[in-house]
Amino acid sequence: MLNAAYLAAIVESSDDAIIGKDLSGTIQSWNRGAEDIFGYSPDEVVGRSIQVLIPPSRFGEEDQIVQRIRKGEKVVHFETVRRRKDGSDFPVSVTISPIRDAHGTIVGASKVLRDISERHRAQKELQDAKTSLEQVVLERTRALAERDLLLREVYHRVKNNLQVVDAMLLMRAVKITDPEAKEAFSELRSRVFALGLVHQQLMESEDLKTFDIEPFLKELLANIMGGAALPGIKLNVEACPLVVDLDFAVPLGLLVTEVVTNSLKHAFSDGEGEIAVTLRSVAGEKVNLTVADNGRSHAHPPQDTPKAGAGANIIRKLVAQLSGEMTVRRDGGTTTDIVMPLPVLT
Repeated sequence: MLNAAYLAAIVESSDDAIIGKDLSGTIQSWNRGAEDIFGYSPDEVVGRSIQVLIPPSRFGEEDQIVQRIRKGEKVVHFETVRRRKDGSDFPVSVTISPIRDAHGTIVGASKVLRDISERHRAQKELQDAKTSLEQVVLERTRALAERDLLLREVYHRVKNNLQVVDAMLLMRAVKITDPEAKEAFSELRSRVFALGLVHQQLMESEDLKTFDIEPFLKELLANIMGGAALPGIKLNVEACPLVVDLDFAVPLGLLVTEVVTNSLKHAFSDGEGEIAVTLRSVAGEKVNLTVADNGRSHAHPPQDTPKAGAGANIIRKLVAQLSGEMTVRRDGGTTTDIVMPLPVLT
């Protein structure tokens, strides 16, 4: 067994406050750790009530603890607030054990108190940092929501303005009697619709930056076919799911519009036939757009020759804008193949 002097040395050398008191709450012992933490010397507190260390708002705690010690609870551990000699309050961790005499009777209690001010300060700093971060996130979220709202409004207004342009073109077109001019106006309206549809897709997308090209192509081509008023021509559309952005969707939409319009204009002299539009990914690196018709008319020059008209020139420029390569084959119809890199989304 450790002798009394060794035990006393352990108690005296502890950085924690180790205080002995009787059941009436009178302080009986006071180590150096208690002196450092509370600021009282042993002469100032030994023989005084333990309440000298307790803020008035916490006096009730001591009665509860005494009752628990009297019942023989071996260890009572809790966190609370205590008061220094200078009147300042600070958080402490308290462990209380009963003191028994030689007959096993509980005669007092020993208290081990640890100043946890630094821990509380760190917790407060962490909480303050968390609160500050939450505020930054909240402000950022609000800013993004405002940006998204503004961006949707921009897309909406662009779409509406393009619809106004389309209405003006239609009003003008109904007064035109020249077939070529009327056809030019119709083609121009198809291009305007393609631009408007891109902005509508962006306006309705979740991130306001990208959208799936498949439903876009189907709606775009349905509009072209509706405007052509050629019930004898069937359209088949197959498109793989492909997420695109504004920079890719606009030239692709215009490109599909031009190629399909060319087929409608030149491939079907008898007003009957079929057009197949296919969009698929190639080896995960490229996109292949194919527009194939089974028309027998070849009155229009190949789209990849210098003799081609304005529509074909637009097609070549759009292919170049998409960094693509185009080939045209004629074998019982016309097939236009365009291979381009996958869109790079940022």
